[in-house]
Amino acid sequence: MDTDIVWGVALAFSVIGTLGAWFHYCGRADRARRMRPFAMRTLRFAGLGFVLGMALLTADLGSTPTEWRMTLLALVVCCFLLIYSAGSAAIASNDQSLVVVNLTGRGLLLSDAELAPFYTLPAQQEEPAITLPPARPRTYYVVSTELGRVAADAGRNDIFTVETTASPDFGDSGPLQVQRLLRVVPDAARSERS
Repeated sequence: MDTDIVWGVALAFSVIGTLGAWFHYCGRADRARRMRPFAMRTLRFAGLGFVLGMALLTADLGSTPTEWRMTLLALVVCCFLLIYSAGSAAIASNDQSLVVVNLTGRGLLLSDAELAPFYTLPAQQEEPAITLPPARPRTYYVVSTELGRVAADAGRNDIFTVETTASPDFGDSGPLQVQRLLRVVPDAARSERS
């Protein structure tokens, strides 16, 4: 078997593996609301690698073995793809935006003017959440009333519940029309007010 083919396949899988790992860590940075710093750091390192790789590719390498030239080409291609991906992520990311996550098990049709008029908030799962979600920057959660009580005991102020008295329920066939979302007030804040 030709060693150049084996070497080329190994390099191709290395590039794919590197990109897969980058997208994995990019997703983690997005969940932590740190996408833009992650993308900018990638742009710096991948840009440097691309420039150095292109300089070496255009240089007269003479009798350099084929494996080294193929490795250099794979490095340049990988850096270019990382630059493209990181640039797109940096442009599209908005780490300061507010995210509202619906964990009630039902779709919500919000008519609260503070959020957005008639803004549909789909449910993340079919059943209501039974445990508190992790606290994330600039992320609010809408949960059931029972889980809201648990959140109040835990001192969480990023949790909201639906005001059921002012929200007409049209059955399980459609979303729940929500007039207001109530912020869960931690027990410590309640005792300070009284």
